[in-house]
Amino acid sequence: MKTRLRKILIRIHFAMLSVAILNALINLLTAYSLEGNIEFGVKILAVVSGLILFFFYLKPFKKISFYFSIYPTIGVLLILGLIFRGIFWALVISVILFPLIPEDKEFEKSGIIISTPFQGFMAPCCSYQIKERQLLIFEKDYGEWELKGEGPIDFEKVKINSNEKEIEIIYSTDFDEGIMKKKIIKR
Repeated sequence: MKTRLRKILIRIHFAMLSVAILNALINLLTAYSLEGNIEFGVKILAVVSGLILFFFYLKPFKKISFYFSIYPTIGVLLILGLIFRGIFWALVISVILFPLIPEDKEFEKSGIIISTPFQGFMAPCCSYQIKERQLLIFEKDYGEWELKGEGPIDFEKVKINSNEKEIEIIYSTDFDEGIMKKKIIKR
């Protein structure tokens, strides 16, 4: 029973790790990636299965135990960062969580998603990621959109119009209430 569970967990771990790495490479080379929730689920499954497998390979200590020891080490560093705080530990937590934290979805209408990318705890204001849902499980990334000096978007007033050639976002910011602005993104 124990060896069967171990084999299943190893298959799950390396399959999810392969999917996460492949998704990261495809995202780096093209504008497409897995949908945010699916990507987050794949990463969490890889981390949790790696943590469980560490305890399976603890005794007797083998070479593969070094690999699986990464997962509890990251957990210990995360807990230490949350306990002791400070700038150093905030940087440690940012480095640890950067690959795991999904983008915060702010607005979605007819497949167009405006989200806030995770850039760490000391990130500047008003950077947004524009994506479009494709084939249910994929997203096309249209790049980052920075509002320098304009303030955060008031998402209650956002309107999105899209056609085959472009996406038009009509928005207002918290700093310029009542003034509607327009952003056009070419497809």
